[in-house]
Amino acid sequence: MNVGEWSWKRARLWPERLFLRQGDHSCTNREFNERANRMANVLLARGVTKGDRVAVLMVNCSAFLEVFFACAKIGAVIVPVNHHLAVPELARIVADCSPRVLIHSPGIAAAMEELHHGGAPVECYLSHAGEALAAASGFDDPADPDSAAEPAVPGEVALCDPLLIMFTSGTTGTLKGAVLSHENFLFGAIHNLHSYGVDATYKSLVVAPLFHIGALVASATPVIYAGGTLVIKDFENPSEILQLIGQEQINYMFAVPVMYKMMSKAPGWADADFSHVHFFIAGGAPMPVPLIRQYQEEKGVRFVQGYGMTETLRITALDLEDARRKVGSIGKELFHTWVRIVDDAGREVPPETAGEIVVKGPTVFSRYWNNPEATAEAIRDGWFHTGDLGQRDAEGFIYIVGRKSDMIICSGENIYAAEVERAIEAIAVVAEVAVVGLPDATRGEVAAAFVVLKEAGALTAEELTAALRGRLAPYKIPKKVVFVEALPKTGSGKIHKNELKQRFRS
Repeated sequence: MNVGEWSWKRARLWPERLFLRQGDHSCTNREFNERANRMANVLLARGVTKGDRVAVLMVNCSAFLEVFFACAKIGAVIVPVNHHLAVPELARIVADCSPRVLIHSPGIAAAMEELHHGGAPVECYLSHAGEALAAASGFDDPADPDSAAEPAVPGEVALCDPLLIMFTSGTTGTLKGAVLSHENFLFGAIHNLHSYGVDATYKSLVVAPLFHIGALVASATPVIYAGGTLVIKDFENPSEILQLIGQEQINYMFAVPVMYKMMSKAPGWADADFSHVHFFIAGGAPMPVPLIRQYQEEKGVRFVQGYGMTETLRITALDLEDARRKVGSIGKELFHTWVRIVDDAGREVPPETAGEIVVKGPTVFSRYWNNPEATAEAIRDGWFHTGDLGQRDAEGFIYIVGRKSDMIICSGENIYAAEVERAIEAIAVVAEVAVVGLPDATRGEVAAAFVVLKEAGALTAEELTAALRGRLAPYKIPKKVVFVEALPKTGSGKIHKNELKQRFRS
């Protein structure tokens, strides 16, 4: 059964059971499947066939999931894109995946207009707002009941077929599209059922952005597969989230640590009703141990800790019964996943010894889109090399001890130092730059830049950050800028970034 058949099966088995609610809008399994069918038929009418890409730049909403299941039904490949990115960043992604159709929320229409005039290789732009789907070339409204039948798809959509391309960046900051299959998502859902007993009674609050892999594979698809219900809400006011958890009797939620921290500081925390919560999941960045303990001690909420990547989905999980005893661990590998911790020669290291985490299994992606070189570098002898350093304790629990890459995780968003460095180096008066991650109490980490100018005093920190606006997403722009005469370097000429971090700490 491919992922597109999940909504059909739910509609067949439990047609009137609630599928999702968002504000005043709600739909049953039957209604959601019909809406996904309408979207699928709109895409087919536009000439989308198996393997074609459909880019999506949308806020969290029912329509996002309708497009996801519509693509799954007809064998198209959905490409979720972070709508907060600057237009040049969006243009690079679109140029790489060449989508036949791009569907966007109306609030980002101006960016789409700029993308279109910049010559992006997109055949059709569609704007989706609630019930309406608008396009300049004209389409029937997807709510047209005549188009609600299951789409007529020529050929089989198999588990091995690609379902999604999620763009991520490597240690060089170069964009790479991880190709994930129907099978990857199926086993991602199975792991949630197997590890935590997720079933049809679960009601998931979807607050993390669906354009990131974490929300799709933790908030949404496992609960959909199990027959549960989704409640979708933008994370704008943490006090409203606290209230909604009690009102809707939410028992399951995935969010990034900064969201959990904001909730714990918000008015209403003391009176918030978490009595129906089975557990919460944190992802996107390490969850601070004191914050885990605050939820455990003040609200009796257990946290599922784990570890995963865009290319692998979730790799490990810390079982609920071990959540207190092994707090700080990412747990053990999941049932259908194999994990090794190896040295630079590929030999497995003993317990209490750090090495690179490598993984294989049915949730691991197949390849990077249009990038066989990066694929060959990442997948060697059947094992995906994460670039992260970890070690096992005597009981087999895994702990992350560092990263090989220079990736910075700010509020759950990945910032790659090389990408920011390239943008700063493009400023004419900059001679050299090094970007590092610094701890931040609210966001986990922020980017900080050490800059060498060609002429002292030629640029201020405010002018530098202003020059980056429109070229980088706001969260990637350094929050600290320090001008220096020279950058410390190793004997081989590489910039000594650890020394730079120490300068900030001291």
